[in-house]
Amino acid sequence: ARRWQEIITADYDTTMCIGCKACVVACREANDLAPDLDPEGLHQAPLDLSGRTKNVIKLFKEGDKISFMKSQCMHCVDPACAAACMLHSLQKDEKTGIVSYDPTYCVGCRYCEMACPFGVPKFEWEKVAPKIVKCELCRHRIKEGRQPACTEVCPTKAVIYGQRGELLAEAHRRIEEKPDLY
Repeated sequence: ARRWQEIITADYDTTMCIGCKACVVACREANDLAPDLDPEGLHQAPLDLSGRTKNVIKLFKEGDKISFMKSQCMHCVDPACAAACMLHSLQKDEKTGIVSYDPTYCVGCRYCEMACPFGVPKFEWEKVAPKIVKCELCRHRIKEGRQPACTEVCPTKAVIYGQRGELLAEAHRRIEEKPDLY
């Protein structure tokens, strides 16, 4: 039996996000990704996930109301991307809950891209030897006893990291503290 309360993960609270995009920059730096520049080539300004961006903050406007939404891999309980991968290049680690990518067996079929209902895995179209790019919850940092880069730099704690049970308890605490906000 799976013990989902013990799975580590990251969680995102849209009500606390200020749209600073520190998580996007920290992710790029922690994962050695090339900058995803704006059309003028001046600023790190990705509009969506890509072969150079593992997470992104999107702005939504409706009248005078604005909201930010973080887009990245959700490390699903039953990830469709891993189920679609015929050679198991994408796998869910039962201990950590991280859906990771191993390019060793990847043949570039991109079935994972088509299977993911959230449009997360992205192919590196501009590279000669392309790979799939997706958030892996900074598993290299977790192995070192650190937390994912996006959660480490978030100034408002909109993005938090921990065991699933702890994150659910924190979510309930936030809802109880400000029920009108949620």
